[in-house]
Amino acid sequence: MEDNPRILVVDDELGPRESLRMILKDQYRIETVATGRQAIDLVQKGGIDLVILDIRMPEMSGIELLSAIRKIAPATEVIMITAYASVETATEALRMGAIDYLIKPFEISAVRSVVEKGLQKRKESRLIDSKILELQQAKVMLEEEIKITSINIKSHYRETIDSLVAAVDAKDSYTKGHQERVAGLVSQICSQLNLQETEQELIRRAATLHDIGKIGVDERILRKSCGLTSDEYAIVQKHSAIGAAILSPATFLKDIVPLVLYHHERYDGTGYPEGLKSGNIPLGARIIAVADSIDAMLWDRPYANSKTVPEVKKELLKVAGKQLDPTLVEIVIENNLIGN
Repeated sequence: MEDNPRILVVDDELGPRESLRMILKDQYRIETVATGRQAIDLVQKGGIDLVILDIRMPEMSGIELLSAIRKIAPATEVIMITAYASVETATEALRMGAIDYLIKPFEISAVRSVVEKGLQKRKESRLIDSKILELQQAKVMLEEEIKITSINIKSHYRETIDSLVAAVDAKDSYTKGHQERVAGLVSQICSQLNLQETEQELIRRAATLHDIGKIGVDERILRKSCGLTSDEYAIVQKHSAIGAAILSPATFLKDIVPLVLYHHERYDGTGYPEGLKSGNIPLGARIIAVADSIDAMLWDRPYANSKTVPEVKKELLKVAGKQLDPTLVEIVIENNLIGN
């Protein structure tokens, strides 16, 4: 019996209440009340599948009660009772969310038919709600699986990238430690520019990977102690494009790719690979270019000895506005970032 639908009949007149109770009591659990306030109390407690209520009642009209039920228990179906079969009455009841209406005095077959209709809709609504809940739960589980998979993919890709960086370091003794040092100086420059933390991290990450493309350059060229031929220099120039190609497949690194690709562009437009000029070069790439140049001068290279800090400052001022962004050079010098 507990599984039977629960129906609430609301009418200030005893006769209609009892009439409906007698018609429906053998099939459903029936409760009756005389006022809208009593009905609201029962609906708030939950468990009501269908409400049959009179349109004309004192204190609170049926339309007012219908509106309240819609707010308290929107899934509960409502059937209106009226003694006047007017189009206006039916329209108002249906507009407010009632599924149908009954006319006094009641016809047994009409009552049972309308109630079955209301309970069927309630059943369908519950099935829909259940499906929605299942889909929401499945969505949460799928999102969690995607999140875990994404983390794993990123982790594996970073491990691969780190392995490539280590391979580059093994090929080129100068490069070993260079990328990390450049990343450290990049962080200091970014701090002076008051960039947002997310942008600073992006540029720092790009600096850590900026020379990864050297994995595609012959180590004999990288370690050559004398000057490079024009052909050899052309091969070395390809390392920024190679690095960008290595990183491009990872969507979570997409914002890093341009910084790796353009870190050898020159402020005057004579750099590579595309000859970008001044503000057309991404800020992150310009910052990496400054840090890269400083570190290159402070450390011994196969073809050049390291410079002192005063010598590095002099060289920076010489290339400011030509090779490097003059504003960034000024920031580095004024804040004594060289050699820190």
